[in-house]
Amino acid sequence: MNRYTFGKICKFFFHLHYDIQVTGEELLRDKKIHLVMPNHTAYIDPLILFSEEWWLPIRPMTDELFMRHWLFGRVLRMADAIEVPDLQKSAMSREEGVAAASQLSRIAIDSLAEGKEVCFYPSGHVKTVDKEIIGNRRMAYEVCRELPEGVRVILCRMRGLESSRFSKLKPKKWKWRRTVTLHFEDHTDDVLQWAQTLDRRAFNAKLEEWYNQSR
Repeated sequence: MNRYTFGKICKFFFHLHYDIQVTGEELLRDKKIHLVMPNHTAYIDPLILFSEEWWLPIRPMTDELFMRHWLFGRVLRMADAIEVPDLQKSAMSREEGVAAASQLSRIAIDSLAEGKEVCFYPSGHVKTVDKEIIGNRRMAYEVCRELPEGVRVILCRMRGLESSRFSKLKPKKWKWRRTVTLHFEDHTDDVLQWAQTLDRRAFNAKLEEWYNQSR
């Protein structure tokens, strides 16, 4: 089984449980190279995004825990995923952690320069409060500062999985049928400007503002 077949199978089963609505998907069909940066509401976000855009040969960046899982790891390797170490739980010093994070940024930049589609979550973690918080994370900022020419930056805002069983937020009410929305927007010009004129925290605040819009 290849990644495309698996993605289509996942899409079929997800649609049995979720009412998934996608807007802006045409931005990914322009035959250009894309950097996709979604918000992170629940653990199942990546699989839903992967299944909806099964036709896009995107290279995800994923936590080492999932890469070592007997099932998820196999799927992620099919997608040529980039393994992200858990810097907070590792025994690395602060300097080593910064170097490791910068190395991941370089991998993403080089992959884009080679013509590969890349996806990662700027926050680096599933949110634990009602708002998306990126804080002082460095990857989105570093990658956008050195974005290869011709790459389009597509932001993705996902809604509907907050307080679900796959979320870190306390479930409010169990639902068999949930409406999940994925909204894509091209913000290439914006992020290029922010990356060149703002510091890292202010850059991340701009992303947070977009992710936390009510739409």
